[in-house]
Amino acid sequence: MIVGIQDEILRLHAMGCLNNLLADKTTRGNIIWATDAYRARGDAYRCDEEMLPSLMTGAQSDVIKTRARKAMEEQSARTRKHAEVFTPPGICKRMVGAADAAYFDGDDPFLDAARVVFPKRRKWQHYVDARRLEITCGEAPYLVQRYDVSTGEVIPLEERHGILDRKLRIVNENTEGEDEWMKWALRAFQATYGYEFQGDNLLIARVNLLMTFEEYLYARWKRKPHEREYRVCIKTIVWNLWQMDGLTGTIPYAESTGYAVQGGLFDLPDTACRNLQPYCRVYDWRRVNSLEYRRANTGGRNMKFDFVIGNPPYQDETLGENKGFAPPIYHEFMDASYEVANVVELIHPARFLFNAGSTPKAWNQKILNDAHFKILHYEADASKIFPNTDIKGGVAISYRDRSRDFGAIEVFTKYGELNDILHKVMNAADFKSMSDIVVTRTAYRLTDAMHKDHPEAIRQLSKGHAY
Repeated sequence: MIVGIQDEILRLHAMGCLNNLLADKTTRGNIIWATDAYRARGDAYRCDEEMLPSLMTGAQSDVIKTRARKAMEEQSARTRKHAEVFTPPGICKRMVGAADAAYFDGDDPFLDAARVVFPKRRKWQHYVDARRLEITCGEAPYLVQRYDVSTGEVIPLEERHGILDRKLRIVNENTEGEDEWMKWALRAFQATYGYEFQGDNLLIARVNLLMTFEEYLYARWKRKPHEREYRVCIKTIVWNLWQMDGLTGTIPYAESTGYAVQGGLFDLPDTACRNLQPYCRVYDWRRVNSLEYRRANTGGRNMKFDFVIGNPPYQDETLGENKGFAPPIYHEFMDASYEVANVVELIHPARFLFNAGSTPKAWNQKILNDAHFKILHYEADASKIFPNTDIKGGVAISYRDRSRDFGAIEVFTKYGELNDILHKVMNAADFKSMSDIVVTRTAYRLTDAMHKDHPEAIRQLSKGHAY
């Protein structure tokens, strides 16, 4: 069965909920389109115009579509312009599972388990309350897995592994009465965050979270939410899923009000900037107050995110005069994520691991020498993860925890075992590189077998690193 976002939007409009789902808590207006994909429909669909219910209902009810339903030519154009790479459900499941494995200090307990067992030192309430953020969330596949983003096929409730899906499973397993379930389900929503640049994606993400609430409530209590329950859930969702340029912390196309704000991520030179409250605000539900997103995790009593996950944009193809070159931006999103959370897990291009590509060489070295940073998975052929997508140098899932010392990578190869060997030897107290031991290249020889089995490692080692 294919998910019906358009039908859900129309139903929510009939219920009087759609306008509230379009709210922007920072500007106190509505979110904006932030894409010119609909510009041909008229001036009301300009990238800097607010999204209104009248523009996506009635005769215009075909406007909002999931990525799977968009015309292929439009999707291709969006991909070229905004460097979007859609994350398959399997990768989301794998990355969320890795986060939970770290949280539970072991294997992922949500896989093939009748019930999640918490270690003695942890409580299920703490897991539900842990603040987790998906950056550049698109339709929010890391938060809720309602459907396969590439096909639109609905994923059965019991097979969903989004962050919020897992929290709601914990609520199901540990609450008894309906009132207790409702209390902790709402807290699960209050601890689940995401931001997105484009308004159409953000609306779909918000609808996905609201429908997730409806679906889990029905599965557990065989009823749909009451009007007040819809209102409370929507209020939480529109605060926690907000519109933002992730590199500036501002609303898209925001005009500065005295602050030094760099150009927007996908800024267009002819855009008329009308938004005068640039820094986006988020809500701390435990302290019952809002704060600027850029203030998160800055110390004191400010709210912090416990964990950040996501698939950031890889390139910005709206910049530069050379059409054959689009500057990388994923490294900027990595740095920005490290500022707001202690633990970050992202999937991104991997060329920097070999000190190659267009990311700054100083940045490459900074990451390779960061003892808090490690690679969970490397795939040289990116098309195995993102079908029909060519990413030079492959892709990697990285993990950074500022409270843990994994040992700096320094030299990375695509062979996991050799990475482990290199790491152990290079961190040995008596380690010396081959260049420290010998004078000429003929003083030692590497075996043909090693050349054959591990050519990349040998290339790295021949530069002066021992194995």
